[in-house]
Amino acid sequence: MERWNTFFNAPYCTEYDEDILETLKECESRRMNVHFISPQLEHRRSSVQLILNVCKQQSYRRATVHLAIYLLDVFMSNHTIAVRRLKLVALTCLYLACKIEENDSSVPSPTRLNGFLANVYRPADFIALEVAILCFFDWHITIPTAATFLDIFAMHSFVQQDWDAVSPPWNGCDSKALLVQHINETSSTILEATLQHLKLSTVKPSLLAAGCIAAARCLTPRVSVWSDRLTSATGYEYSQIHEVCQMLLFEAMPQSPRSSRSSLSSSTPKRSTSDAGYLSEWWESENEDENGTIGSCVSINSSSCSSSSSSQDSSDTQSCSGSAGSTYRKIGLRSELVLSDTGESAPKKRKMVDGEK
Repeated sequence: MERWNTFFNAPYCTEYDEDILETLKECESRRMNVHFISPQLEHRRSSVQLILNVCKQQSYRRATVHLAIYLLDVFMSNHTIAVRRLKLVALTCLYLACKIEENDSSVPSPTRLNGFLANVYRPADFIALEVAILCFFDWHITIPTAATFLDIFAMHSFVQQDWDAVSPPWNGCDSKALLVQHINETSSTILEATLQHLKLSTVKPSLLAAGCIAAARCLTPRVSVWSDRLTSATGYEYSQIHEVCQMLLFEAMPQSPRSSRSSLSSSTPKRSTSDAGYLSEWWESENEDENGTIGSCVSINSSSCSSSSSSQDSSDTQSCSGSAGSTYRKIGLRSELVLSDTGESAPKKRKMVDGEK
């Protein structure tokens, strides 16, 4: 178990991890862009929901979901597809994503995929469309998504230095692992919410993943939005992710995450927030060791967040308040906690009066 503690607190897992992240960012720079010109744009939500439903039913990995939806968005943006064949396209994109991200035993057959659609197509239709999609992407579909980067960034979402800064015991809970679990589950919830927002599909995956971490930390009371460790691990300063973070909080997540998601006392998920094999094994073993202490800790309340800009130096600012279950709206009476470009908090407060813009 000690080797896992060393692994988790290390700046990188192995001597190659920095190179891996650099390679992934290079790959994302070459990926095809999503355009808002698809003739079938009004049907995107139902197509995405079909993929989500099948993935949930089959317990597919998060990376599979995101890759399938990316393939669907790009293919739809460049083709005129008959409405009656949109479901065929959606599940064929899922079929390809499964071949990349899932184990061989989990990859569905064309016959099984057809069964999800009440057998309205032929298995041969899936094979023919698979070849067409592969040719369109020039057979390059091993593409990093936001889920890929979130698995990496989640390892640095909350470290010992952050824990020391909140002066434990934190809300009666003295387990750093539970706070890590809370932040990672919240960032996963936020990332999942982005799938139905086409505008966010144009954001670079690594930037979107970093924004999810920042948004999750913003929703965690007494935790700074960003840290030097995250800057080093992600390659992004807080000023670079500020706009994305605000978009996630105010558009992708119009309501705060459900209490079951944000509670430290919630039961351990059946599947790790990370889909990487060795990380999943580590997460599960850690939770098994601490299972006896999870129920004794107090839940974390979600915080509502809003943003403001400085009139003097145009520095990015961000405000957080600790009201559970509240929506992210810039109305009413609020107390503002100003954050610098580095995400560090400053003890400045003010009140909004009625009629203030």
